[in-house]
Amino acid sequence: MYYYIVDSCGLSQRQYEKVQHELHSCISDYHISGEIVRITGIRTVRQLVETAFFHQAKTIVAAGSDRTLDDVINSVGERPVSVGYIPLVKSELAQGLGLPDVAGACKALALRRVEELDLAKANGKNFLTKLSFGFLPNRETFEVQIQSPGLRVQSSDVLGGTIVNCQTQAHEGLGLPTDGLLDVVLVPRLSRWEEFRHRGELQSGQLEHIPGATVLHLRSLEITAPANMPILTGGIEFGTTPLQVEVKSNAVKMIVGRTRTF
Repeated sequence: MYYYIVDSCGLSQRQYEKVQHELHSCISDYHISGEIVRITGIRTVRQLVETAFFHQAKTIVAAGSDRTLDDVINSVGERPVSVGYIPLVKSELAQGLGLPDVAGACKALALRRVEELDLAKANGKNFLTKLSFGFLPNRETFEVQIQSPGLRVQSSDVLGGTIVNCQTQAHEGLGLPTDGLLDVVLVPRLSRWEEFRHRGELQSGQLEHIPGATVLHLRSLEITAPANMPILTGGIEFGTTPLQVEVKSNAVKMIVGRTRTF
């Protein structure tokens, strides 16, 4: 049984009605019918996921944004169920998973190509994609301290950095959600000219191509300093430091498309 958890993602009523019509049509066309519920102020993702398990759903589908998917994965935890994703708004993650649009994602659900992906956990909260820190508006650098088993304390003066579990494009082997590793990229202080020269890498997230960037491949790590530094995912605050992060291999059964990038 499919259980669809739908998030309006801030779309206008007109936009939402249009995408909802497309969603219902594709579900019917691909014969993947199931219960469809919408997130509201009084029906949270966690409550709806628990309802899905009560109804013995075999596949829980997040229809919305990357944040919707993260919320569903967090609520599912380590329980045995397959997770699907239908992007209702533009999503680079969906592209990486081979789910380009509503129709493509529904087709992938019908074909049921399941991959077991790594799941990262930071301070008790799961995330599938990546976390970022720094890159302040005033472009100030700061000292970050990272600890990990088998690694001397890594202390660097940085502009910012990322902790990557799954990346839209697996750049130079980074961001593979099946390798059991977290990829940490630290960007050093850059001059105004260097920032302009490497604006493409900064905007696309290919930070490892910036000269002087530090790349670490770790199974777990702790950011001990600076204290109370905001940690973001998708531009939304995920938590603050100190931050403990670890990765669990093959933790999520994710339905992916044929054109996935890993």
